[in-house]
Amino acid sequence: MRRSAPFAILFAALGCAFLLSASTPAYVPAADYCAGQGPTTGSPLCATLPGNIGPDPVLKIDNGYRGIVGANPTAPSNDVETPFDNYSWQTFVALNWAQSQAGQPAQKGLDGTAGPRVWQGWSRVSKVFGNSPVQANCQVPQGYEYFSIGSNGSGKPTAQNEEYIEAATLKPAIDVNGNYTLYERRVNGIEIAYLKAPGGPGQPTWNLTTVQGQQAFVNGGGKTNFPAFTGTTPNGAMEIKAAWRILDPKNHAANQKLYYVVRAVIGVPPDLVDRGTKAIVAPVCTKVDLGLVAMHIIQKNVTTKDTPALKADWFWTTFEHVDNAPLATNACDITSPGTCGMLNQTACPTAATGSFSYYDPTLAKAQTNFPANGGKAFKWNGSPPYAKAYLQSVPGSTRKAGSQITRCWQVYQITQALNAQWQGQLKAIGSVFANYMLIGTQWGAAIEPRSSPGPEDAAPNYLSNTVLETYLQTFYEPGGKYSPFTTGSCVSCHTAATLVAGTGQTANFSFLPGLASAGLVRMLPPSKAFMQKK
Repeated sequence: MRRSAPFAILFAALGCAFLLSASTPAYVPAADYCAGQGPTTGSPLCATLPGNIGPDPVLKIDNGYRGIVGANPTAPSNDVETPFDNYSWQTFVALNWAQSQAGQPAQKGLDGTAGPRVWQGWSRVSKVFGNSPVQANCQVPQGYEYFSIGSNGSGKPTAQNEEYIEAATLKPAIDVNGNYTLYERRVNGIEIAYLKAPGGPGQPTWNLTTVQGQQAFVNGGGKTNFPAFTGTTPNGAMEIKAAWRILDPKNHAANQKLYYVVRAVIGVPPDLVDRGTKAIVAPVCTKVDLGLVAMHIIQKNVTTKDTPALKADWFWTTFEHVDNAPLATNACDITSPGTCGMLNQTACPTAATGSFSYYDPTLAKAQTNFPANGGKAFKWNGSPPYAKAYLQSVPGSTRKAGSQITRCWQVYQITQALNAQWQGQLKAIGSVFANYMLIGTQWGAAIEPRSSPGPEDAAPNYLSNTVLETYLQTFYEPGGKYSPFTTGSCVSCHTAATLVAGTGQTANFSFLPGLASAGLVRMLPPSKAFMQKK
């Protein structure tokens, strides 16, 4: 909720628990504030990027593994989630350390005004796979980031540069001001090295960043397997997807108190701009503040003989700003997915009051998680609000609403208890990152017994980010036309990732190799009937 900064940070320090769950666990997990130090009270935040989770006794179960389904843990010995969640927080903090403050205390490293973060030094996917066919040619002042929206030149946005539609459903997340959410993707050097030379120096023609290189890889018998943390390398392959909200740059100082902010120029090519009746063919080139509203982090994991319950897939970590969206009135319990009363629904109604970035309580009659219809493509208005044509009409009101996003799943109460501790440490040093919360960590696993209906290939069974996977939060469509894309599980969805060359060989859970196809346009949205389920 867009409060003044002191109240926002205090609320975050209290863990936002009363918005997300009505109860507090009797068992409180221990925060591990710096990778490798152990859960010591008062341990300082640090810039150490963890390579893997710490000890997790529950992962030794090789028969009847339930993940977090069932009774809440009562001690570290039966708490499978906290090692993953501490790993997620350690990663989030380390990646959001200011590049200019490497080696400096947390108060400087996590100062939101101290310039670009560690992860912003990683390459964008356009640097790895090449740009979209058409981009706007905008002037970018020094000190500004350039967010370039690419197109195929015929009115369809493409995926090689920054995006404004969500993967799978081809729907945008529109905020309360009627503006699109922007998405960017970054890749660490370890993954880039593998993408460019998956066979090492002995296979110089193999290259997963081009169609030709992928074909050579497939023809030569290559099998995609991204590098994981080995103990001798600092980390495994890592990918980041960040979501940004458009803010008024006139309020820059106030924006910085609530969000991690970058000054940016957004460039939109003319074929994606709707100028109405005006006979103008011109791009959108606009200076804005962008506030970070969400971050997905995935990292290739390690499984050993001591962790048979853990698949050698990836860890999925997802964070959000505390103000994004309210909890649905009958939000589903992540520890009991089979009892969710909103499975395969888009709308998750709420009675929440307050102020949110993606939900306006004064327009409570609007549909929640509204999947706007953009036809062949969503166009940009020539001036704010940029998603003006796709706002929804509201019964009894002359005003229109955006996506009216709500959270369909409760955040696991053990995760919330850990959030309160991490947010408290960030609040203590005055960091804007106290205004962010971990939604959850997901890992590959074989859940037993089967928790039908729902995915059984990951723990927890479902994990979604409200501004990255708005319209798939409760979906599971086994065997459907768009399965497994249409599922509210990161792991399950990414099982569909394939190379663009050959015969659909698996891409080892990463959709990035698909960007080798120049001008890749996102998949068609799910069927009309699927998206209209309420």
